[in-house]
Amino acid sequence: MNILSKTRHGLCAVAMTAALALGPSAAQAQETIKLAHAEAEGNLLENPYWALTQVLGSELETGTNGRYTLQVFPNKQMGDTESITEQTARGVIQMATSIASGQLASFFPSIQILDMPYTFNSTDEARAVLDGPFGQELADAAAKESGVRILAYLPSAFRNFSSSKAPIHSPADMVGQKIRVQPIPIHLKIVESLGASATPIAWAELYNALQTGVADGQENAPYVLLLANLQEVQKYYTLDKHLLNVALIAVNEDFYQSLSDADKAVLNSAVREAKLAFLGIVKAKESQDLKKIADAGVEIYQPTPEEFQQFVDATRDPVRELLAETVDQKWFDKLDAAIAEVRTKNASN
Repeated sequence: MNILSKTRHGLCAVAMTAALALGPSAAQAQETIKLAHAEAEGNLLENPYWALTQVLGSELETGTNGRYTLQVFPNKQMGDTESITEQTARGVIQMATSIASGQLASFFPSIQILDMPYTFNSTDEARAVLDGPFGQELADAAAKESGVRILAYLPSAFRNFSSSKAPIHSPADMVGQKIRVQPIPIHLKIVESLGASATPIAWAELYNALQTGVADGQENAPYVLLLANLQEVQKYYTLDKHLLNVALIAVNEDFYQSLSDADKAVLNSAVREAKLAFLGIVKAKESQDLKKIADAGVEIYQPTPEEFQQFVDATRDPVRELLAETVDQKWFDKLDAAIAEVRTKNASN
């Protein structure tokens, strides 16, 4: 079964649950799992986070015969991604998504290994690495050190630079531009290494900042660009693929360990189905999203191999040096080995 078929299967579970109206028996105590994320609600077949939470909630309730239900707090109702991550670590809420490695880095610095620029050749390669032994070992280490367990990695799409000021074909074109970044040290270092001015701005303020010229540009994946309607305030979009957008489905470790083995299995299965729904929608919409961005009047540019290498050369050493201050060398070695193994396997197929 391919990823889109599995996605449709997962989404069908939502409708089946509604039709059957499954609920807990009178003898069962119903427990609520609170999950927060920073994205808006939307159309089930277009908004990947909406699909993720609907499938997760449906599978969880069905799998436990209604003993557990999922209460979702979307659209920053519980705060921004940094706050959501902290609340998950403290157990204020049990689960979170839309958070990324950068937010978890405050509690587990080694997770920043996933933010090295120009690391993966494709989303398929990243999924193979993160769904394998390397990803599991990283998740176990994160749970032990941070109190937040990564149940699933969502390597969805590559982040690219956009601008309202001038086209970006090479690092030289970024000099003098103010590029909005998340307040994450690696993200700042990437932009600064390319010659631009890194400008931390909260996600909720980004549209206005681009509209008023507080920032000239930003960096995000196509589907994220559209979720925030940034195509309305940007003129140029360069497919440099400097970072892979790896969101997480995470759970408070103490809560997770309090579950029975059977309930852990149900939750893990529900997360897998939710992951397929999320990634399936992102994949299905990828070319459509770029067309929507272009139709909005944004000029899309694909760097040549020579231009792409300029981006790689400008960022690789500065970011590795920064990471080496807080990330153990073993994680560099483990990631390099995992990528090499996947590439060797792919080459032999």
